[in-house]
Amino acid sequence: MAISASLKSLLHALRSRAIKRRQFAQLRECDPRMLKDMGLRWERGTLVAINPEREPSEGITRDAHESCPHCGSRLT
Repeated sequence: MAISASLKSLLHALRSRAIKRRQFAQLRECDPRMLKDMGLRWERGTLVAINPEREPSEGITRDAHESCPHCGSRLT
């Protein structure tokens, strides 16, 4: 029983990670005008909100230096 719950949570985590990576890759391909329409911009390799005071505390940010944008492996 515990093994099936662990496997289920692992599969859920892997699935959500794949979805997030795919969405981030799609945003990388957008030009600055399209990102501006969405309220986003690139700043030093990080995707940030144009008006951060309007965003919740969990705004869309990602440090480009923490992981590889292609494979997702952690960079040192």
